[in-house]
Amino acid sequence: MRQVVFKFVTSLALLFSAASCSSDESKLTGIWHTELEAIPQLKSAFDLELNHDFFGDKWSGRFEIAETMTEGNLSSVKVDGSKITLDLGQGAMFKGNLATNKQEITGVLNVPGIEKQTLRFTKIEKWSSQRPARSDRDNQPVKTWAYQSPPEIHDGWKVGTINAASGASKPLRDLFENILKGHFNGLDAILVARNGKMLLEEYFYIGDRERIHSIQSCTKSVTSLLIGIAHDDGLIKNLDAPVNTFFPAYGDSTKRKMPPFTLRNALTMSAALDWREDIPYSDPRNDAVLMNQSKDMFQYVLSKNPDPKVRPGEVFEYNSGLSILLGGVIANTTGKPADQYATQTLFKDLGINKFTWTAMNGQIHTGGGLFMKPRDILKLGQLVLDEGKWNDKQIVSASWIKESTAFNLPVNKANKEWGYGYQWWRGVLRADNKVFKTIYAAGYGGQVLCIIPDLDLVILTLHHNATEGNGRRSILWKEMETNILPAFK
Repeated sequence: MRQVVFKFVTSLALLFSAASCSSDESKLTGIWHTELEAIPQLKSAFDLELNHDFFGDKWSGRFEIAETMTEGNLSSVKVDGSKITLDLGQGAMFKGNLATNKQEITGVLNVPGIEKQTLRFTKIEKWSSQRPARSDRDNQPVKTWAYQSPPEIHDGWKVGTINAASGASKPLRDLFENILKGHFNGLDAILVARNGKMLLEEYFYIGDRERIHSIQSCTKSVTSLLIGIAHDDGLIKNLDAPVNTFFPAYGDSTKRKMPPFTLRNALTMSAALDWREDIPYSDPRNDAVLMNQSKDMFQYVLSKNPDPKVRPGEVFEYNSGLSILLGGVIANTTGKPADQYATQTLFKDLGINKFTWTAMNGQIHTGGGLFMKPRDILKLGQLVLDEGKWNDKQIVSASWIKESTAFNLPVNKANKEWGYGYQWWRGVLRADNKVFKTIYAAGYGGQVLCIIPDLDLVILTLHHNATEGNGRRSILWKEMETNILPAFK
């Protein structure tokens, strides 16, 4: 799914229209940049480009917020001399001034419920996303790749080294040389673990070992692990219980409109709801977008009518709203919202202490709101590969891992190799005329955590690609098959 466009970040998107009018038109054209901690613990780059139609006396442009994978066209602002006033919607306002040097726009962003923040935009020559894939200490582009084994930083990971033959393999070397040449703009990280040891850790663009990164809909798979822990502890007893029984506070709406689907149906995305998420997230009819914009996500999903064409449990249909309900099930059975429950269980046992899990109107977004450090994300894959264990400690039962990652339903009738479990995907990779079954988590913008049991292998790729275009390209199954697997199989 597309990354959750939080109301705060949505308002920031409109903020970039601040420069669409000015008293000095020639100076305002170009690219402007600022940084803001839109997501707790994560400094985000905010860029905008302004273009002026001198004949029509109209301004246009676009903006990018790389860390949240948000981009779009600019809207209008009010300018009175050097004063700029923005109505950001939903009560949010920005008031600022164009500096006399015409190189800065400084002002205050006021968003209801959030502390006022001072922003300062400055002129830059290129988009932040156009930076080199990797730079040296002199800020010069690095164009040659040399393998280095991951460092031991006492975060629970054992580390190792790729053997000399594989480390120097042409497919792997070619991949990283092409990344450094900019052929995969928007790629932030590639990490690989084999036989319980991390062997490869590479960062590019906005990726960094200590920097949290959006995992988008990979969040759904983390939610599945939390459901499993609650099930192991006896807090969730029956997967075949109707979902509405977990939401007693919504009884009035669910009695009339709640389809008779179960918790298991929610886990497998087979609830048979009248739900549209097979259209672009830019389409205002998309139910996931409408849900995110609603005042109560649980209410929005629970009030959806059933699909008259199918019955629950029969057909897989991608539905981020069901993942949101799973967060409500966690909160209502454990007494803690998903982020707190994760902190006290899964994350504590994995040694994960830096993350951000965003919320909408107080409801944790268990469909796509999680930001984590790359090495911590890789731990989740190793946990699944080791049947719920991390460094010999059983965190999630082996039975839950087996059940939740099993091929439950095909994602479409045409291809039986690709399917879905309990918020985990199933698929295949091919290399050297061999077929390797995979378990994976996937998120909008190029986030993939891939587990290959037959090779004792875990692969993580992170990107910030809101779209494929303008030089952007994600590491896909093709590159995993032709460039990565040969070095580790």
